[in-house]
Amino acid sequence: MIEIAPLTRSVFETSPEKLRPFLEGLAARVSAGSNWLVRKKTVCDLLLGLDAFFALPAAERQALMSDGAVPADGTDAEGGPEDFRRVLPIYVGAILERLAERTVASPEQAAIYLLSIHPEHQAAAEAWMLADPRNGKSVRKLMRTDRRYRQLMDRMADHWRTVRSN
Repeated sequence: MIEIAPLTRSVFETSPEKLRPFLEGLAARVSAGSNWLVRKKTVCDLLLGLDAFFALPAAERQALMSDGAVPADGTDAEGGPEDFRRVLPIYVGAILERLAERTVASPEQAAIYLLSIHPEHQAAAEAWMLADPRNGKSVRKLMRTDRRYRQLMDRMADHWRTVRSN
């Protein structure tokens, strides 16, 4: 097991007030999972569902939100897939922040921690992978074979390519 350093900054302290209940809801759904196999699946399903929502044309998103709900990323209805991919690490960071775990101990957990905006989460996941060659191998295998996780990684790779090219 690898210790997770205390976070230097909270997603909840820096996010807009109207976004916090949404982030709390995501975290609550994930924390209901009994182990990291279940939690990983829940995180991936929730975030892929949000990505699909943001892929809809703005008019369709607005129609779905016509009940007055706040858009999932706290922006107006003009946002799109690029906006979602930009905030994906924030959503993951918020979920993990509320779980308040102290150690990384499984490939599923490390894989999700790699997606977090918090450098402390990323560092703990990387340290766990480097602590034993079998750990790194198991995370790489998960990245190759888990369809949901791979879809999230593909979306993040698209975002990072765009960010780095600008």
